[in-house]
Amino acid sequence: MPEELSTSVRSTVVARLRTGESVQTVAEELAVAVPVVLRAARTDTRLALALAGVDPVGADAVGIIGRAEYLRLMALGASPSLASQNLFEDSGQANTWRAEQPPFAAACDAVVAATVKRAERRRSRFAPERRRRFFDHLAAGMATTKAAAEVGITTFTVYQRRHRDTDFAAAMDQATTTRTPEPASTATDAQWIAFQEHLAIHGVLRQAALAARTRPEAVYDRRRTDADFAKRTDQLRVAR
Repeated sequence: MPEELSTSVRSTVVARLRTGESVQTVAEELAVAVPVVLRAARTDTRLALALAGVDPVGADAVGIIGRAEYLRLMALGASPSLASQNLFEDSGQANTWRAEQPPFAAACDAVVAATVKRAERRRSRFAPERRRRFFDHLAAGMATTKAAAEVGITTFTVYQRRHRDTDFAAAMDQATTTRTPEPASTATDAQWIAFQEHLAIHGVLRQAALAARTRPEAVYDRRRTDADFAKRTDQLRVAR
């Protein structure tokens, strides 16, 4: 396994980097290789900041970490609003930074553009013939996750497409009307309560289901078979 820095060595490295010493000097005197220090910084925010010449306990560090995490979440596929809600509870901090710091705004725009391109590539992989076979599998009674796997796409791609394409959502619903849905009772009462609590916060069915450790398919199946549940979830999504 690759060599790792112990907690005490990391603390020493950070403390000495804060005084202005170079990473080469510090690493040599502590008898560790520079690549080992750099590798440790991948998951150690304090060390990463110190290597960048930023005091990890200074006032500027909070903003730097917040902006880095915001960009990271968007690069992973979160929308700007979801990333803001996750990190800043919709306080508007990200918009303030965008207005005050043009380079940060440009970085945000670049990340969003990159994720859009990825989404476009995913759409091209979900070609008409593949969609037809996916719907055929659903109509034959196959669960969404398995139907997606059968045609070589991810469940995430399915629900992303469903979210942005009303025609696709309608076709998916139509395909599933002929199958026997998996029982919603696979989720416990506690999970359904947790699902509704998360939905009230996030307003996204899939995200709330996963947060409550409930299969998204179970949520959609229950919405189709339980009118009161569907009405309640719609109210929670609108109220947020």
